[in-house]
This record gives sequence, C-alpha cells and structure tokens, in this order.
Amino acid sequence: MNIDYEMSLEHFCLEMDFANAGFIHDSWNHDLKPDDYNPATFWERITGLTQYNSRSNKASNIHNPVLRYLQRVMACTIWGRKELGTTRTDEIFMLWAMLHDRPVNTCYYLLDYLASLSSKPEGKGEIIVGGIITYIARKFGVGEDQGLNRIEGNNRLNIENLVAMNFIQPHPPDNMSYEL
Repeated sequence: MNIDYEMSLEHFCLEMDFANAGFIHDSWNHDLKPDDYNPATFWERITGLTQYNSRSNKASNIHNPVLRYLQRVMACTIWGRKELGTTRTDEIFMLWAMLHDRPVNTCYYLLDYLASLSSKPEGKGEIIVGGIITYIARKFGVGEDQGLNRIEGNNRLNIENLVAMNFIQPHPPDNMSYEL
C-alpha cells in the first residue's frame, strides 16, 4: 500500500508477538549459538544419510513425517519458499531446536529472510512469503481504511506438493485417489 514502516527488531517482534530471544545457529555471538548443535550429525539422525550438503539436502529424505511436515510449514511461512525439494540449514536447525527443547529467535530468522528478499533486484524471480505478509499487514492495519481484509497470495501446499514431499501417493489405476 506504499506505506513505509521503520522500527527496531525488538519493537517489531514485540508488535508481532514473535519470539525475540533464543538461539541463532550461525550467530557471531557465542551466547546465542548452541554449543551442542552439529548439523551433519542431526541430519544423519533424521535421515540416515551420512553426507550433509546444505545446498542439496532433500526434505523427502527426512524419515519422520511429522518432522517433514514441520519443515514444510517453516518453508511455507517463515521462509515462504517456492522450491519444494531442498531443506535450508535454518530449517534443520529449527527442527533440532524443537526436538531438544531449545528456544529459537524466530523473529530474527523471519526478518533476516524478508531483508534478503528486499535486496533482490526488481524483476529477478518471484518473491513468495507465504501467509506471513497478511499477518504483518493485519497487525499494522494496512488496507483497513480501504475496506481490505485480505491480501492475495499464492497457496503452495497442494496435492502436487504433498505427492512431491512423499506425504501421499496416487492410488492406481486412475491416480485420482491418494493414500498415506
């Protein structure tokens, strides 16, 4: 709506009710970086694969369907990604933190991602941020004076995506029904 907002990380996180405390896996500040996190070891535990490559880890290799679903939720909300196959190092870290009951500064990760999108050159690919933009816009009352109550966006979790993630399989012979 062509309105600029400027505020500190702490103020934004407070306004959005996002966690603004906890660990950041790649932080320069050792107080924020967990000592016992090893992405390669954790990847092996959840996939059985000994090779860890942060650029080509496939989400479909995660054995536990709950963890695969959580990874997809993060990909579609916090990181609003279009590609379905790979798993970001940030997502792996958050899965580890959930399983080890460690607090994560989710607000940092969200704003870091949004800042990276804002620095993309105009016209360089599609920018997808899931439903988080609608949430932020509603919190600030964007569009209320124009009677808007929804900001349109793409819905990325559909049948094709669930099949690609190995959550469901087409059921032969017609492939019109699905099974878990």
